[in-house]
Amino acid sequence: MAKRNNGMGTLRKRKDGRWEGRFNVGVDENGKKQVKYILAKTKTECNEKLEKAIKEYEEAQLILNRCAFLNNANPTLEEWYEIWMESFCKASVKEYTANGYKQYFNAKIIPKIGNINIKNLTTVVCQQFLMDLYQNGRIRNTKSKGSGLSVKTVKDIKIALQTCLQKAVDEELIPTNPCKKVQLPKDELKEMQTLKANELAAFLQETKDSGCYEFYLLEITTGLRLGEILALTWDDLDMKNKTISVNKQVQRIKSELKATTPKTAASIRKISICDECLNQLIILRSRQRLNTKLIFPSPITNGYRDPSSITRKLHRMQKRAGVPQIRFHDLRHSFATLSLEQGMDIKTISHMLGHTDAGFTMNTYMHVTDSMQQTVANAMGNLVAEKENEKRIKIIHYTA
Repeated sequence: MAKRNNGMGTLRKRKDGRWEGRFNVGVDENGKKQVKYILAKTKTECNEKLEKAIKEYEEAQLILNRCAFLNNANPTLEEWYEIWMESFCKASVKEYTANGYKQYFNAKIIPKIGNINIKNLTTVVCQQFLMDLYQNGRIRNTKSKGSGLSVKTVKDIKIALQTCLQKAVDEELIPTNPCKKVQLPKDELKEMQTLKANELAAFLQETKDSGCYEFYLLEITTGLRLGEILALTWDDLDMKNKTISVNKQVQRIKSELKATTPKTAASIRKISICDECLNQLIILRSRQRLNTKLIFPSPITNGYRDPSSITRKLHRMQKRAGVPQIRFHDLRHSFATLSLEQGMDIKTISHMLGHTDAGFTMNTYMHVTDSMQQTVANAMGNLVAEKENEKRIKIIHYTA
């Protein structure tokens, strides 16, 4: 004879000696009741399994009732990613960032762990997945770069996965974020490449000969990011006050160059430019057509310049000038380093670079500030020695 259990389920002993539990789980599209079955060897075991199944079903129903965007209370990572991207990500992050997340998920994350339910994703699973990418994740250029992805790339993939799963935590679909405790190898710090003061003149002379002096003069004297300098329009230049407003950047999104808002609020800033830079920009404006909006437009399309073409031309100019080959971003480091060496304070440099806080700037250019501190220490030591020497001379003169 069947026995009621918790008002929802029933228990009965089958003819084969096993115990069966059952409870209703709604109706199908035809209005027919759906039943879930539990089997166990003993009545006690069956009752425990039935109670657990009923509890899980009730919790799932609460989730589905609360989260109308879900079809399954325990979606796979791939299912949750699609919901996260369409319902949350597109509305809360920039298009460039969302596109980067898509690339990482489609190329690396979903093929490996996309079929795992998000409640079954553990820190160990995430750790093993990310470490496998670090060791074996590279598909192209394996002979020259090795079989694994760089620490930075794996770190970016971890950020994408962790951000996706954090929304699942926020929606109370999973209790904790399994990615938070994942530990990755530390990236090896690369020595910062900069142009020295004695190399700067040769480089700038080459930019004059190559017809892009104004572009690189502005970069060397302001430290703008490449995307920021490519997005500058003549409306951003205040000739009277000798300032430039930085409020946008050029980024490649789905193979198209677009102007987007800067990465952080600190990146939106107004910076001063030197007289030589202003004069060169005025001359440049006089040579351009009146309807030209961009300060440095593409000579072919009159639209945004391709950042990769800038890099290729930069390396050719460096070779002709006989200076070390460095990245465009290293010109930004050159500005900061030379400014510190000339005595500019760290807070002003941090503002010009668009850093969120001066502490980050200080840590990035610690090698320069350490050198400057040593110079100050040596100067103070010389001053003290000089005063002590003067004191000795006075004593000798007095006793004589």
